[in-house]
Amino acid sequence: MSTEGRGLYRRRRIGIELRRIREERELTQESAARLLGRSQASLSEYENGRRAIRPRDLAQILDGYGITDDRLRAQLLDLADKGRRDGWWRGFEERLDPNAVDYASLEGDASRISAFEPQLVHGLLQEEEYARTIIKCYVERLSPSLDCELEVDFRMRRQRVLRRARPPHLAVVLGEGALHLEVGGPVVMRAQLDRLLGAAAAPNIDLRVLPFKAGMHPGTNGAFSILDVGVGRNELQVVTVHSLTMSQYIDDAENIGHYRSAFDSLRELALPQADSVALIERIASSYA
Repeated sequence: MSTEGRGLYRRRRIGIELRRIREERELTQESAARLLGRSQASLSEYENGRRAIRPRDLAQILDGYGITDDRLRAQLLDLADKGRRDGWWRGFEERLDPNAVDYASLEGDASRISAFEPQLVHGLLQEEEYARTIIKCYVERLSPSLDCELEVDFRMRRQRVLRRARPPHLAVVLGEGALHLEVGGPVVMRAQLDRLLGAAAAPNIDLRVLPFKAGMHPGTNGAFSILDVGVGRNELQVVTVHSLTMSQYIDDAENIGHYRSAFDSLRELALPQADSVALIERIASSYA
């Protein structure tokens, strides 16, 4: 796949900002193209996220619009640069859903990942056979054209982000149901629970369990993740909500605030990490 096919979210985010900037200046695409010395067709492709933009071309457009906000410029230029960068995921671009690869690239650039998973162990903490059982079920029952082993390999490679020299901070709230749903049988479940216990001991991982007795909570609509991508003035926040057939990105400040508040509430309702570990140990002992 060419670089034109990479960084789907980043391209869309840049496009939304370019359209907002143009419309704030009360310019049509035609008049903006004349101002910038570019074709209307290319400007339209940038704004609609259909075409990757080189950082130098983006800088020229921002100059033409008179954008002097250093933080905004830095964020957009960083998006353009990283959207064209190669990563381990490049080898999967021709073989997997582009949106899954796009998410992995964002996850790989994240400095912090906050996730709520009510029914399953989070993908970054899944033991291989546990992941294989989940993926095989999906492939066999819903999408037989997918390559199960390729999907498993991709998920396992995503987990390398936690083992790099400067890993992201991962905060996960698991619903207690995720510990009781028997995926793959007793042997697989024991291995998965042991994996969680090992993860909880890592300094960059905050793992908590939301017990059944917590009652109603702000995560009843399902799983979500919050990615803090980049650092300093280049940082952006994006919420991802994964459904059966697609992933939705939410990046407006108001909605991000709602999800951040929901996650903070879930974390407060969850057991402290020491008590969470004790609960996982008790459940794991039942598989001995």
